[in-house]
Amino acid sequence: MKAWIVYTLARLGIFAAALAIFLVIGFKWYWATILAALVGLLVSYIALPKLRARVAQSLADRRGRPERDADTDFEDDFVDAADAADGDAPSDRPVSDADRQRSRTDDDRS
Repeated sequence: MKAWIVYTLARLGIFAAALAIFLVIGFKWYWATILAALVGLLVSYIALPKLRARVAQSLADRRGRPERDADTDFEDDFVDAADAADGDAPSDRPVSDADRQRSRTDDDRS
């Protein structure tokens, strides 16, 4: 069974048990619901850290990672420009993300 289903059912079970206990004790339904929500939150936070970690990991795995990002592009451009520079010859290397973006948009227009 998927981790988020187990975690959700466990939290609902804790809430339902707390709600039943507060209603049996004699609290009005709205106070029992509020207290059951608070108790459910606290108990699930303390008692279910492994399930919560599994849910978080499954969400992170589903998200995926971008193949490239701005920092990687900038670093690659910087290293390529440094490798292409000959001694004292000035190199056309990007100095910021804005410069890199501007050069790319200029290339796209050409």
